[in-house]
Amino acid sequence: MIRFILGLLRVFVALLVLATAPPAILALFGFVVPAFDLFNHLQLLLFFGTLAAASAALPLMPRWWKALAVLGFLASAWTFVPEWLSSLSPRQEVSDVTTVKVMTHNVFGLNYDMERVAAAIREEDPDIVALQEFFPEQAGLGDLLRDRYPYSVRCQGGKRANLGLYSKFPFSEQMAAGECPENAQGTQRTAHIIASFALSTGTSFTLMTTHMDWPYPIERQRDEFAAAAEAANAIEGPLVVVGDFNSTPWSYAMKSFEAATGLRRETRNLVTYPELFTVPPGVKRRLPFLPIEPRTCFGECGADLLRTVPFLPLDQVFQRGVIVSELHLGEQTGSDHLPVIFTFSVAP
Repeated sequence: MIRFILGLLRVFVALLVLATAPPAILALFGFVVPAFDLFNHLQLLLFFGTLAAASAALPLMPRWWKALAVLGFLASAWTFVPEWLSSLSPRQEVSDVTTVKVMTHNVFGLNYDMERVAAAIREEDPDIVALQEFFPEQAGLGDLLRDRYPYSVRCQGGKRANLGLYSKFPFSEQMAAGECPENAQGTQRTAHIIASFALSTGTSFTLMTTHMDWPYPIERQRDEFAAAAEAANAIEGPLVVVGDFNSTPWSYAMKSFEAATGLRRETRNLVTYPELFTVPPGVKRRLPFLPIEPRTCFGECGADLLRTVPFLPLDQVFQRGVIVSELHLGEQTGSDHLPVIFTFSVAP
């Protein structure tokens, strides 16, 4: 009986090693083979998966299984640990300067409870709100914010090209033709909102928000990163870039974007997605114990939303020439992303 149980344990450990170690090792070579870089988006899972696999393989498995498990753990740790350690560094404190508070948030296309979103924004009370996945059906949020945020601009296009920017301060737009479409029925997949601010205190800066596609197909996201980098590099002076990049800091794609722009990423090891996961309708009736999110819908909802634990850091904050003195996650808003709120300062 003991031998049978031990055999089952070894089979389980072998499967765990095969599921975690090869992807972790292949991810190291993502700079050579772009398809391998897709594994880097799962480094949070791979790190703890390879740790568990190595811990179990050492006392139970033959030599080659032990070697593969340990090699997988070391490969994942090489990528994951530096990002985690960087998140522990203290932020620079500032005093006697003008500070600006910003919220960046993917609203989520299936989230129609704009009163809940507005309440979260009012609770944080940022000076500027940058929204992604902000569709025409969610436009009522603008009416709820207008008394506090009188200045705004929206992009309306296809897929990721639905963005919004709301501000307490007046701003001037700097978008080139085609960067911010106005046709909600259009086919343009991505967009940028670029706004320049000149405050009465002498502080001036530019803020850019965008939303990328998922990492696959690889060429599509690579082109979108290149377009965003070109737009950012054309901007002079202090710059803040925020949005849902649909890419994690562990990926070579994200590192290439940082290198191409010279921007510094301020979001370190900050998981924001998925707060919710779409499941077939009626799941709540069949499995009432599942944490299904209550929803506001237009007519039939069409799907249930299962509350989950985030494991992907997709929402990013980059800067050039400013000091980010504080950054934190916001409360749930009914979106599948958590908001990111940060405070920064610029010398006059």
